[in-house]
Amino acid sequence: MSLLIIHCPVNPRTLSKSEAEDLDFAGPEESFRWCLAEVGNAADIQILREGHGTLADLPFAEDALVLVPTVDVRLVHTRVPLITGRKLDALLPTLCEPHLLDQRTALRYQTLPPIVGIPGTERTIAVTSESWMGWLHTQLSLIPVRRLTLIPDCFLLAAPTAGSTSSEFLIDSIHELRIIATREGLDWGTGWIELEESTTQPLPSTSNETALHTWSWSWVVSRALAWKAEKLAINLIQQVAPKRKEKNRKSPTARWKPSIPWALWRTPLKLTVLVAAVYLVGGTLYLGTLQLSNWRWQKTLEETAKQVLISPVSNSTEAIPAFIKQATNRIHAQGKTTPADFVPMASKLQSLLSPYPSGLLDEITFQTGSLSFSLKNSPSTPDSKALFKRAIELELTLTQSGKNQYRLMPYSGLVTSPQAGQP
Repeated sequence: MSLLIIHCPVNPRTLSKSEAEDLDFAGPEESFRWCLAEVGNAADIQILREGHGTLADLPFAEDALVLVPTVDVRLVHTRVPLITGRKLDALLPTLCEPHLLDQRTALRYQTLPPIVGIPGTERTIAVTSESWMGWLHTQLSLIPVRRLTLIPDCFLLAAPTAGSTSSEFLIDSIHELRIIATREGLDWGTGWIELEESTTQPLPSTSNETALHTWSWSWVVSRALAWKAEKLAINLIQQVAPKRKEKNRKSPTARWKPSIPWALWRTPLKLTVLVAAVYLVGGTLYLGTLQLSNWRWQKTLEETAKQVLISPVSNSTEAIPAFIKQATNRIHAQGKTTPADFVPMASKLQSLLSPYPSGLLDEITFQTGSLSFSLKNSPSTPDSKALFKRAIELELTLTQSGKNQYRLMPYSGLVTSPQAGQP
């Protein structure tokens, strides 16, 4: 795997605050340093190319790690309420204000992602210059890489263990200046600038527990791989705002735009289509099974009725009507009545209309297999819903053939809805 490491220059505004104002510094666009390394494993690292100057004509790499001097990033480790969105963005300047000395330029606030094993309220806020980060983003936008990560260079140092202070320092030199960075935790650290001839001793260089690292590509590449092994999802370039496109007055403005990218809906839509397909296929198979069972049951009834008929029939579909007629004649021969006769049907109709005032019947017509009746159009006439509800309670089969016109079936079964002809 190829790894491109780029070290950004120090913000000229930061250098102008140092005591060496008379030094002649090169322009920031000509002060980038980069190194292309081929990484096989932790023990097989080969530095292919190095460069110092502009970012023009950089070689292609699969991954790029951009290091910004920690002196240009203020990493504030503080307690942050568990809020998100605009409320958090509005609160970040207030949380960082006690830790900032110079607020004359526009600042950019970015909350680093939470660390596993650390309470969610303990977060690190990266404060950078809005104009300087915008310039860096413009310079880095044309780098031919697939993945680009921007972090402070103090993250190359080993994180101190719990309960201990920082014991490693990274030192870089620019003329007579020393750019120093140290890592104070998993996702925060600090940096400063001092003169090499300064008489002060800010670093405990005489201690055996202190490690001073000068800038060298062999050390940087090995530490960059160690930082990637930590798998901290930190990238300061994630919240760099792109340039706003000029509005075209001629083009119509969209009244509505989705707040969530359509790419996030692809997986739910695929799952929805899959569930719908499984539901349709399963429902079709289930209905087919019911239809086959109903057909077998109908054929069994026809064959059973055909076997007990006195006069055989040629067609099996005529066996059930012939059996009903034969059974009816046998009951009538014994002097009895069937549920399909007029007297039982009239008794059922009387039970159906018993809760309502008398005199509602307008016409009654008895036919073989049903009793049709109509009701008068009066204020006391019940509506179809109430009449069907009464029929359900009495376990009667009732159908509607028109306004105030109904048909009472001789045998109870599935009660129909008020709409005529629907079982």
